[in-house]
Amino acid sequence: MHSILIPRCIPVLFFLAMIAVGGCGIKDPDDFNRQGVSLDSQGKIDDAINEYKKVLRLEPNNREAHYNLAVAYHKKGLFKEAIEEYKTVLGLYPNDAETLYNLGALYARNDMQDAAIFVWEKAVELKPDFSEAHYVLGFAYAQRKQFDEAIKEYNNVLDKKPDDAVTHNNLGVAYTEKGLLDEAIDELKKSIQINPAMAMSHKNLEFAYRKKGMETDADKELKRYEELTKKESLSP
Repeated sequence: MHSILIPRCIPVLFFLAMIAVGGCGIKDPDDFNRQGVSLDSQGKIDDAINEYKKVLRLEPNNREAHYNLAVAYHKKGLFKEAIEEYKTVLGLYPNDAETLYNLGALYARNDMQDAAIFVWEKAVELKPDFSEAHYVLGFAYAQRKQFDEAIKEYNNVLDKKPDDAVTHNNLGVAYTEKGLLDEAIDELKKSIQINPAMAMSHKNLEFAYRKKGMETDADKELKRYEELTKKESLSP
């Protein structure tokens, strides 16, 4: 029996870069980029890609077009192509925290955990209040049983998002793994207070109580976990 991290899809930052509108009416790279952004926002990803490529034929080092093309490839699941475009952006602008974060998401998806951690660490170094990057770093560290590092990253998330039930749960798991049971119980209770219906937090709290020898409290949490999972199984 062991406590369980609650995974969360990496929230890729699909914002698009767009240049301010010019005034002469003659088609130029910025016009194609704006048209691509408009098409992308309508879900016409293939057409948007064609517009971004028009920009790059005219200006091969256009940072906004490379970034928007990377986002479009990412949305389409063309991960190899997206990685190459994100790398091109970083070659032009190496201190872009959002691009580093998105690149890390692709590395993680392709089981390149070392590379993902490396770029996420750089992202939070450049942007210390980058909660999404701190969260994925914490999760990656915890999966590697680097619990001290995970605890630090989860606390960084909670400094900015104190009502994040999933992060409280995962911080509680990290504390449990470290044997810091009082801290674990406190975090898991916070997770349940924020979201009482999150079954796994009850299960993790049960485990922490049992490790501490608090069998009555553990049985109560197990019962609540079983009630919630049964309810979830009956949901359409």
